[in-house]
Amino acid sequence: MLTNKDEFNIEDFYAHYLKGPKIFQKREALETSYVPEELPHRDKEIKKIAELTACALIGDAPSSFLCYGMTGTGKTATVRYVSQKLTRHARAKKPWWIYVNCNVVSTPYRILAHIYNTISNRERIPPTGLPKDVIFKQLLGLLDQKVGDSVCFLVLDEIDILSDKKGGNEILYDLTRLNENLDYCKTSLIGISNKLNFKKYLDPRVLSSLGGECPIVFHPYNANELADILKKRAAIAFYPGTHEEGVIRYCAALAAEENGDARKALQLLKKAAEIAQRKHSKKILERHVDEARLELEKDQVEEFILGLPFQAKLVLTAIYLISKYFPNHVIISGDVYDVHSELCNLLPKKRKLTERRISDYINELTLAGLICARIKSRGYYGRTKIITLSMGLDMLERILSKEESIAELLNYRPLSLQKDKVKINGAVFKKLY
Repeated sequence: MLTNKDEFNIEDFYAHYLKGPKIFQKREALETSYVPEELPHRDKEIKKIAELTACALIGDAPSSFLCYGMTGTGKTATVRYVSQKLTRHARAKKPWWIYVNCNVVSTPYRILAHIYNTISNRERIPPTGLPKDVIFKQLLGLLDQKVGDSVCFLVLDEIDILSDKKGGNEILYDLTRLNENLDYCKTSLIGISNKLNFKKYLDPRVLSSLGGECPIVFHPYNANELADILKKRAAIAFYPGTHEEGVIRYCAALAAEENGDARKALQLLKKAAEIAQRKHSKKILERHVDEARLELEKDQVEEFILGLPFQAKLVLTAIYLISKYFPNHVIISGDVYDVHSELCNLLPKKRKLTERRISDYINELTLAGLICARIKSRGYYGRTKIITLSMGLDMLERILSKEESIAELLNYRPLSLQKDKVKINGAVFKKLY
């Protein structure tokens, strides 16, 4: 029980906070969505995108293209940067830019509805209920009517998520072929992906339309490049005298250790500044950066897991359930496939994956550090992966329970691993003794 001395007094906290030194001058300059006037160390990529999109200035339709690169390499920021410059130079026919985050708007129906509703801004397509071909026809009419003889860029961020969705290739094919069905408007599709192997799962027709053979590849930033980016953002975000170059370089070095992720570098500096201001420090110090790193590491694991494609989360759930209910069982990739198939049976709208696709997800979860998968030879039977979780069951359950459709599965005891059950032709039956 809290004593009066231990109780938190929100009135005193806010009054004390307002009396403290001010560090932030323009906090939004440290947000990943902020597009600065200068974008350091992305000249090569800016040049390529500018060359591909320049014809929109005279009303012609640019070819569709893909941008690849790891998280935090500036893909979305670069596309937004070019879009602002292009729009500024377009005199008569201003291009339209429609952004779709496929991690949020993740079904073909919702993508079409989102594009339509963004352009229309009045008449709305409902979240569900209409046949897709009806929405598609309405979208074509709206593009010709409202965008007219200008160019409409459709930017699909995290486009790789669609490869796991039913109808994902189909919607991409339709969007790359919009111009064939339009009388006045011209469109161009820009795909942004964190996965370099994404094109393996694309229909060849879609890959050809997206220019997938010659994508624009974004390489990770090094520590010096990250320091330049942070220095320019800090000059906008903070009041003079509240930070030193040593802190900037420290944040950059820490982020460079994690694949040169500019997003993490910005988050780290912002969190350190928040901690410094909360503690009434006149300057951001390296110890504030250390505290910020610890806080962010906890948050980022959760954010990463919840941001995974649904099927990847389902594979992780399968591993969690085996670890929970069969703690002494040596987990192999075949077990994960069997349990994943069982979970798909409980979720009628989710399709079962092939063993090869399950193996791909196991590799991705291993690279992310969420699981450990080591190859073991089984002699005559070939090789298999021995899989273990790299995090505690309690923490993983807490995170997975935030996904509504997965929360219902967390107490499911897999049938295929129960000793009194036998699997025959993919079906599980109770043993007869």
